[in-house]
Amino acid sequence: MLTTKIEWHWDAPKQHKDFTPAFYVRLAALAMAIINFLENTISRIFQRFSQFYNRQKSHYVLNRYLNSSRKPFTPGYGLAKFSHIQDTLKDPVLLDIFRNNKPLPHRFGYAFDERVVEYPWVISKLSSSPSLLLDAGSTLNFESLALHPALASKDLTIYTLAPENRCYWYHNISYHYGDLRSLPFRDNYFDEIITISTLGHVGLDNRIYTGEKLPPDSIYLDANHAALELIRVLKPGGRLLGSVTFGKHQYIKLSDNSIFAEQFDDRLLSNFMSSFSNCSSRDLTFYRYDSDGWNIATMKKCSDREYFNVHQSNQFDPDNAAAARGVALFDITK
Repeated sequence: MLTTKIEWHWDAPKQHKDFTPAFYVRLAALAMAIINFLENTISRIFQRFSQFYNRQKSHYVLNRYLNSSRKPFTPGYGLAKFSHIQDTLKDPVLLDIFRNNKPLPHRFGYAFDERVVEYPWVISKLSSSPSLLLDAGSTLNFESLALHPALASKDLTIYTLAPENRCYWYHNISYHYGDLRSLPFRDNYFDEIITISTLGHVGLDNRIYTGEKLPPDSIYLDANHAALELIRVLKPGGRLLGSVTFGKHQYIKLSDNSIFAEQFDDRLLSNFMSSFSNCSSRDLTFYRYDSDGWNIATMKKCSDREYFNVHQSNQFDPDNAAAARGVALFDITK
């Protein structure tokens, strides 16, 4: 029997003279550059798609809310409220109305909370010149507000109890955290200070911001102490603009009856304003909410206003009030 023996031999190809270690390094770098380019391209496509999807979703939710009975805090309420605020802040006629404390259009801000009058009132009264501005309470910590043209010349510092999900340090905004009753700033530092619906919470149960529940015997309103601190860090001739809810005296409670805020009445407001007795000027402006929306009012016409507390009731009143039905806005010059 004939057999054939076959032997296999494999010789490794000789390395090309150009395939040096440096060549493989360059090849690896090129491959990484291609991979990075593809990753960045895919990431940008996904980001743009997400932005488009979120815009469409927001548009749908907003339109659905506007075509509904517009009950506060139902889906779309927040979008509708901020859309209303942004439209107001873009309207020079409305800003002039707020700046000069004139009557608002009929049904202005109907079914929206007090922010729809607080933001334009405060922003309309800020100076147009560059200044060091303190936001005591973090109510400006929304990109659409922080980047408003009225704040373009401001060196903005935001001070609040605890960090929030929103942070715009890349817009040159400084953040500090702590108690308003013990500010970490030197005397006579800021040119302007705003504090919107914040002082009525000082010393009370602020767990929804901090996650920390205080013992009941340590909870008490300490707005005057915070007011004195704000005046301390305000420059002579500087301006403090802010607001507190106003009407019948009320403790605004969370679902477990812990006090979350306190509504000022005549007596409490008078005591609070005494904190500014050494300032050169002290002015108060009042806005009232009813079934015709928000409008400027007198102290007397606001004194019967009751706060609607969504933390303890989901049955809205016929006027569709979302929160406060009266606010007192103060304009203090040191």
